Amino acid sequence: MQNIATTVASKALVAVVAAAMIFSAFVTPAKAATAEELQKMINDLMAQMAALGGTPATTGGSSASVCPFTWTRDLKTGATGADVMTLQKFLNSNADTRVAATGAGSAGMETQTFGPATAAAVSKFQVMHRADILTPAGLTNPTGFFGPSTRAKANALCVKSTTDGSDDNGSDDNASGDLQGEANFTEATLDAASDDTVEEGAEDAEIAEFTVSFEDGDASISRLDVEISTSSNVKNWDILDTVSIWVDGDMVADIDASDKDSYQSDDETLRFSGLDIVVMEDEDLDITIAATFQDNVDSSDRGDFNVDVTGMRWFDADGVAETETDSSIDVDPVQFTLEQAGSDDEIIVKSSENDPDSTTIKLETDKKSDFVHVFSFDIDTDDSTNDIELDTVVVKVTTTSALYTALVDDAELEIDGTTIDDVTVDSTGNLATLTFDVDGDVTIDAGDRVEAKLMLKFKALSTEGATIQASIVSGGIDGEGAEDEVSTGAATGDVHTLRSEGAVIELDSSSATKDVNSDATATDDEGVFTLKFDVTAFESDLFINKTAASGTTMGTAGVNFEITDGSGNAVGTTTPNANLASNAKTEGGQFKVSEGETKTFTLTVEYDPGVSGFYAVRLYSLNFKNVAGNPTVQQRALPAEDFETDSFSI
Repeated sequence: MQNIATTVASKALVAVVAAAMIFSAFVTPAKAATAEELQKMINDLMAQMAALGGTPATTGGSSASVCPFTWTRDLKTGATGADVMTLQKFLNSNADTRVAATGAGSAGMETQTFGPATAAAVSKFQVMHRADILTPAGLTNPTGFFGPSTRAKANALCVKSTTDGSDDNGSDDNASGDLQGEANFTEATLDAASDDTVEEGAEDAEIAEFTVSFEDGDASISRLDVEISTSSNVKNWDILDTVSIWVDGDMVADIDASDKDSYQSDDETLRFSGLDIVVMEDEDLDITIAATFQDNVDSSDRGDFNVDVTGMRWFDADGVAETETDSSIDVDPVQFTLEQAGSDDEIIVKSSENDPDSTTIKLETDKKSDFVHVFSFDIDTDDSTNDIELDTVVVKVTTTSALYTALVDDAELEIDGTTIDDVTVDSTGNLATLTFDVDGDVTIDAGDRVEAKLMLKFKALSTEGATIQASIVSGGIDGEGAEDEVSTGAATGDVHTLRSEGAVIELDSSSATKDVNSDATATDDEGVFTLKFDVTAFESDLFINKTAASGTTMGTAGVNFEITDGSGNAVGTTTPNANLASNAKTEGGQFKVSEGETKTFTLTVEYDPGVSGFYAVRLYSLNFKNVAGNPTVQQRALPAEDFETDSFSI
């Protein structure tokens, strides 16, 4: 009773004040008021009336300019602010939900005060969208309270501009946009999403994919229950930060999953309410369930978790609401595994396409060389979720004919353009272990693959024909992501020959064909193998005999070759027909390649095996002397596999 009396008294006082102000405006003797002055007086009067009884404090504007807009707080009678005025404009955009026809709160005269008229308009809006707002909450009558479900519906409708010809607050013919038909729930599926293994601290990890369909009409999903469970005693709010649902790459809703109060009574179910996810008739709609996880989850709380959709509320074009339960949805839970941060971090050594092919490295006998690129390998962090900071890299170098320390003066390792020259060498026999202290100077971004290059500076050459080959084995790299990491994988470079004078041998082409005799017996068929290769002479002339011999022992032949089986193994001593030809000039019955020249040689081998099988031919060595005469230098053709024909059945 007292409230009613107070209201009546307030209205009477407003009337008295208004009358007094209007009277004073017309009896002021100084001068007649202009139109502008009168308008100002009216506005002042209305501001005072607003303070006393809810009349407009300011004038509004065009309601067509409201959307797009997002309300972020609950509003009720007594609330004030710019968002209240925006709400009044929004409601006034539809004649069925307008705040007032004239005066305060009407179109163009919206206020910043949420009064009874605004509450009444909100109630009209709730009835208009009953299926989205009232029915999911189990309500029959409107409340006039602009709370979460009402706000969600208004936000959903106010995402579009009014310039599209429709009303802001949804004055369509049906309950939700352009839904058509009397929908029936058809089926749902639940599948594991892309992130079936996640790490603590992961953001918006996709943990499940819910697919739903309807027939006989369109439907709008207004509520979804998502259950996340595990066999352990862990509480979801101790591991989860947020859980969200997404459609077509856009987040539809999210819940603070770190708050215990966000869960239903079972402590595992999160209810997404106030949704408006439209599913068109006979079309599958994918809803992605994602989660952001807390950092530093206790080890006992990590492990396997199940994700399930246990409830769904939806309505059709007529506003008929239906609720699907766990049994009617009928999907099997999917699983994800929560791991410690850094569990997916890894360092993988892989072969590099930039590893230099086997070659003859030209050195001087009286001075050191510059740095020479002898080996490349790749460092791959693959699916790592954290950047990897390198600590040490260990490379092994194998030599023949001389020790590493007798051949190499210095070593550097270039990793993704950064030079590491802090190296420790441990040499035992023909094997040297090079430990490069990176000490965090190189960080590889998560998922990147970078190249590492071994550069060697050679001493003045004292051993002609010595070879060198570098490699990196599994465990050769130490680094740190979220935790300490050791590399897997390995890579081995080609063999390089060190010479101050001699030949550079490069394969040009190879071929293998079968020559079938007329009687067509297996043993009478023979293979014709051809290897064409280039020879470049440096620092001296090369004299090469015009003959070819099988086997690996240097005799008088210009080249040695091997017959190999299908596995690449030499088949033993054979005496096939062989011919060596060249475009090099002939001098003293020998081929001569002058210093600086490059000439082409062709080795042709005709082989008739005694036993049927797969066979190939491999060039073993070039044999030469720097003056006329039988060879004194046997230079291997390396890598061996590069100088071998294809194998085929004879």
